[in-house]
Amino acid sequence: MKHVRPAAVASALALIVTASTLPVAAVEPAPGDVVEYTGTIDGADFRAVVPDDWNGTLVLFAHGYFPTQFAQMDFEVPDQLANNPRAEEWLTGQGYALAGSMFGDDGFGYTLPEAVDHQENVLDWFADEIGEPETTLANGQSFGGAIAALHADQDPRVDGLLGTSAGFDPVGGWDAALDVQYAAMTLLFDDLVDENGNPVEIVNPTYPEASQAALTGAAYEALGKPEAFDPEANARMALAGSLAQVPAWFDFATPRPGDPLEAAHALSGWVANAYLIGHGPADRAHVAEVFGGNPSTNADVDYHELFRRSAERRTVEAAYVAAGLGKDQLRADLDALAAGTRYDADPAARARMAEHTSPGDLDVPILTVHTTGDGGAPAADVRSYTDHVRAECGDIRNLWVARGGHPTVTAAEEIVAVQALEHRVRTGTWPPLNPRATGRSAAALPAETQVVATWNERFETIFVDADAEFTRYVPPRAPRATY
Repeated sequence: MKHVRPAAVASALALIVTASTLPVAAVEPAPGDVVEYTGTIDGADFRAVVPDDWNGTLVLFAHGYFPTQFAQMDFEVPDQLANNPRAEEWLTGQGYALAGSMFGDDGFGYTLPEAVDHQENVLDWFADEIGEPETTLANGQSFGGAIAALHADQDPRVDGLLGTSAGFDPVGGWDAALDVQYAAMTLLFDDLVDENGNPVEIVNPTYPEASQAALTGAAYEALGKPEAFDPEANARMALAGSLAQVPAWFDFATPRPGDPLEAAHALSGWVANAYLIGHGPADRAHVAEVFGGNPSTNADVDYHELFRRSAERRTVEAAYVAAGLGKDQLRADLDALAAGTRYDADPAARARMAEHTSPGDLDVPILTVHTTGDGGAPAADVRSYTDHVRAECGDIRNLWVARGGHPTVTAAEEIVAVQALEHRVRTGTWPPLNPRATGRSAAALPAETQVVATWNERFETIFVDADAEFTRYVPPRAPRATY
């Protein structure tokens, strides 16, 4: 099965009915088991799976962000209906129905302005064709968390919100990504040009694809391979990532690195993959097209203060020393960031992006499940969102998993979160959510759910065994949160 994501879990798209006026296709893989439906509504493909013994709960899935350039690389947005495909299989086997839209433009790019409409269309179809759910849970993966939150805010049919490795603050998130990109460009790629000799630009690029191609190559060259990388370049990329509370833990299958240079390389992996490539010039050009201008800014940002508040400050300081740069060079690099040319947002574009963001005053229960080493959607965003929701008297709980990667929640951990949220919706009280209780619940699930979904070199989905790692954790606050 083809699999692609910017450090995320995905799988391939299934059957499609190409006109919304045509009947929906239904596929019954096993008599008396689960019926699968696929179709297109208002230009957006959707998929649903409904067991014969449906228990009345519908989990409505919103997938994460897929960069626009992926569409040009013969990749397909996944049609899975859970963060982990094994969670989808187990949930349907236990009577849950799952559904979700792939969104417009085949699911690529910044889909939020229309995504909620697409999810509502799926709910309408489900109610008409299958029946009204007793309980509807919105499960947002990665960027899909912002989609699910806005949907829960606008649609009274949503009874609970689950954020799985989710980000909830698009405006603040793209601002933070700009900080990372600005720092990397200033310290490492200031003179970078594309194949035609044009300067590489990250905001309002004149030649988006050419700038993206040049920056992709430069980012991977600066990152290097684990067995042979440039310590100085990695220390500087680690500084860039630390400004956005990106953790120094890239690989979910290994412990967090203890060596300063290895930690810097891990942090740099996030910078190269998730920020210079995943949110690079091509994506920024797409976002500017969606909103009619650049919505992000780093004007008036105090980079000395941003670094002082970074949870990875000591990691970067140690990496500068270990790389032979020293703390004097670290101060000089921060001075260079302070003195560099900044970017202003287009006020109207920024306002339009903010209009498509949940205000955080939901009256439904919210649960998040997130790895502590997530650099694609840093845990800091969840902390700031949680603080805001609680300030608005909302009911939100967090489950933390001690693991690197994004979104590397196991199927068992995701299932525990779904059932905990369902329990809260149906009974009005939360079940025990401490690490011992949730770990016990996860361990009781079948062995096939104790896996992280990832991919091999051919971009085929594979599963890696991983025990549940629920833990207690208090992340830092997001440096550029808009809440």
